[in-house]
Amino acid sequence: MRSSDDSSGGGLSTRAALQLVAAAVILVALVGLSGGFFGSSSGPSAPPRVTSSPPPKATLPQPGLASAVTATGESDAPVSVTLEPSSYAFGFLRPSEVRSRTLVVTNRESQPIRLKGTWKGCSCTTLDVQAGLLGPGESREVTATLTAGLTPTTKDSSVKLEVTGRPPIVLPMTGEIIRGVRARPRDISTYAYRGAEGNYRPRGSVTLDAPEGVPFRILAINGQPQQTEPSLQHTVVWDVSQYDATTGLDADGELVPRFWLVETDHPDTPVMELRVSHRASRIPPRGDRPWFFTELYVNAGPAGEDGNAVFTLPIKGLSGLKANADTIRGVRSLSDEFTARLRSLRLEGRDVMAEIVLTPVSDAVGAIKGQIMIEGEQWQAPLHVVLMGRPRSS
Repeated sequence: MRSSDDSSGGGLSTRAALQLVAAAVILVALVGLSGGFFGSSSGPSAPPRVTSSPPPKATLPQPGLASAVTATGESDAPVSVTLEPSSYAFGFLRPSEVRSRTLVVTNRESQPIRLKGTWKGCSCTTLDVQAGLLGPGESREVTATLTAGLTPTTKDSSVKLEVTGRPPIVLPMTGEIIRGVRARPRDISTYAYRGAEGNYRPRGSVTLDAPEGVPFRILAINGQPQQTEPSLQHTVVWDVSQYDATTGLDADGELVPRFWLVETDHPDTPVMELRVSHRASRIPPRGDRPWFFTELYVNAGPAGEDGNAVFTLPIKGLSGLKANADTIRGVRSLSDEFTARLRSLRLEGRDVMAEIVLTPVSDAVGAIKGQIMIEGEQWQAPLHVVLMGRPRSS
């Protein structure tokens, strides 16, 4: 007798049929997961699709002032206001020299601009500008002026072109004030670092040169004649070791000299003063005195044909000759080698310009140094000066 699990007539048994059905179901499932045996393309199956949120809208970079130009070439935003040249080097200047240069301001914007007018920086720099509107594409000449002081130095200043509603345009200006011969370094510093204790330096040297190409000889140093050949450069050795580092006094009670005086045959530099920077020669504060001058000293040079050496000293803190109760009343000499007097006063901007006359005595020879006293109604202030007496015989 056959079992119920056996098929009849050579057919499949019930167990075998169930196994075939199960295999067919699994096969169908696999085909469904893999996209089927056959696709519309004979190539490899497509990768699964990944969905995501839309990408953010791109933000275009904003053009700067210099690149704000449309495809037509027309500016759609302010481009710039230019000042040409953008900086100016005045080169070498003589003390008290006033030098001006013409520059061009151009409106490169698409709309008019308003210039504010003349701009004055320190007392030595000015940009003379006519105030008013400047149309698109228009240009206007302006004048930059640098006024040299009385003391050799390197000027590193600037002036500003002011435009309403916009940042100012800064014009750097440089120049070097010399008398024909210059010193490197300019002063004799007896301290290696700001007068710190233990930094006393009683000996050293200074190089004198003529950067404009005029050879010169050194005729005397501190009144002692020298024998040198014409050259564009000389070295001056200095020594103040006989003076105390703190008091500035030597064994005889004499104070360290204020200047090292070098006489030359250069046509523009009969005397070169090398200021001695020492703890004992510091300038005292002015206290309550309302007026002051920025010059540490003045080299008045040689006397003219009338026998006088004349210079003009800017004095600050006096707003007017009549309104101020302490205007300058006079000048006197504290030296036996020259006299001093006040020739005139004039108001120039915020400064009072005092014209001072120095007259060497008849027997004074070569370089002279001393002090003058500038006197007001209630206050007075000393000023160191250098000048030349009669020429030294060669």
